[in-house]
Amino acid sequence: MENYLLDAYDLHIHCAPDVVERSVTGLEMTKIACECGMRGFAFKAHYGSTASQAAMLRAMYPECNVLGGITLNSAVGGINPMAVENAARLGAKIVWCPTFDSPGQLKYYLENHPQYMVLHTSLMDRGVDISSHKIIDEDGKLTKAMSDVLDIVRDYGMMLGTGHISHEETFALARESKRRGYKKLVITHADWNFTYYSLDEQMALAQMGATIEHSYTSPAEGAVAWETVFEQIRKVGVENTILSTDLGQKRNVYPNVGFQRFACKLAENGFSRDELRSMMVYKPAMLVEE
Repeated sequence: MENYLLDAYDLHIHCAPDVVERSVTGLEMTKIACECGMRGFAFKAHYGSTASQAAMLRAMYPECNVLGGITLNSAVGGINPMAVENAARLGAKIVWCPTFDSPGQLKYYLENHPQYMVLHTSLMDRGVDISSHKIIDEDGKLTKAMSDVLDIVRDYGMMLGTGHISHEETFALARESKRRGYKKLVITHADWNFTYYSLDEQMALAQMGATIEHSYTSPAEGAVAWETVFEQIRKVGVENTILSTDLGQKRNVYPNVGFQRFACKLAENGFSRDELRSMMVYKPAMLVEE
C-alpha cells in the first residue's frame, strides 16, 4: 500500500494536553508523524494557544514541523488581537475563529448536547460571561477587533480558519479577505453537519480566494456521505482544497490512521496521486510555510 502521508501536513489534529481527554499526546503524535514521513501537523486546542507546546516539540524533533495555533474562544478573550499577536510572536502559524463559543454553536450544544458543555455550564451557573466577541456588526461588516485580527494574520503570514462561525460571518470574512488581498483563509471542515456549506457556497468562497477544508471525521462519522465529499472536491477543485482529519477524540482512530484511510478512500474513487499530494502536501505547505 502506498504511503500517502509522505511529506503531508494534517492541519487539524487535537492532541493532549487538553481540557478534554484525547487519544494521543502532542509528543506521541510528533513521533508518529516522523515515523510516517509526514512533513508536519497542526496541534489544535479549542481553549487556548498551542504555540509554546509546538515550539518545544519542534526543538525535540526538528525533522517534523509541528505547528501551533490559537482558537479565539472566550478562554483567550474571544476575538482578541493581543492574544493573536502574542501567539504569532511565539511562532503560531494558525488562528481559528471561535468554535464552541461561537454564538450559534454555543446555543445549539447547550440545548442539544449539554454533556459536551460541562466547562461552560459550570461557569454560567456562577454568573460568568463566556461569550466570545462578535465577528461582524449590525451592518454585516467586520468588527474592529476582527479587522485587527485579520491585519495581524496577514502581516505574519498566518493561516486563518473559520472555526464554527456562522455562514454570514464567514462570507463577510471572505469578502474582506479578498478586498485586502489575504489568501490564507480556510473554511474549517466545510462538510461537517454544524458548519456545512453547500456546493454552491463552497464554490463562491473558493472564487473569493478561500481554501475549502475537508476533514476525515465528517464522512467517517456520518455527517456527510462519502459521495458528497468526492463531488464537492471535484467541483470546487483540488487546487482549492486541503484534506485534514480533525482526529484526536478518544473514540476514534489515531490521526495518521485516519489520514491514510482518507487518502485511500479518495484514491479508490478516482483521485490521482498528484491530486492527493496537491491537497495533502503542496496546498497545506503554501498555507503555513510561505
